[in-house]
Amino acid sequence: MFEGCDTLAVYAGDMSRAKAFYTGVLGFKVRAELGPDLCFLVSESGKLHLYLEAGHRVVRPAEGDCRLGFFLQTGGSVFETFEKLKGAGVELLDDAPEEVSENTYVFRFLDPDGNILEAVGGA
Repeated sequence: MFEGCDTLAVYAGDMSRAKAFYTGVLGFKVRAELGPDLCFLVSESGKLHLYLEAGHRVVRPAEGDCRLGFFLQTGGSVFETFEKLKGAGVELLDDAPEEVSENTYVFRFLDPDGNILEAVGGA
């Protein structure tokens, strides 16, 4: 039925705050702005596209809540990415990256609106 995921939609409360996080902290570039509350972003690799839509009510996840999250594959060491996000003041949900298979590690973090993101990569 489906063949892949072209673009991920991310819903946010405030566009300037969300755009600053995804561009300034995570390194995405603005591909197109479609008004004050809509824009498209693309990762530095060009492999991941985000549709960012603001003006939504922010609801932070509670422990055990069902939420949709997505994995971001790191371009280098997942441990370096963890430390970079920690240094930037990003809210981390894990104390350290966890090994999930041979030389594959993962950790979770939140964007400013409580959307869960997971970073996955090698040591």
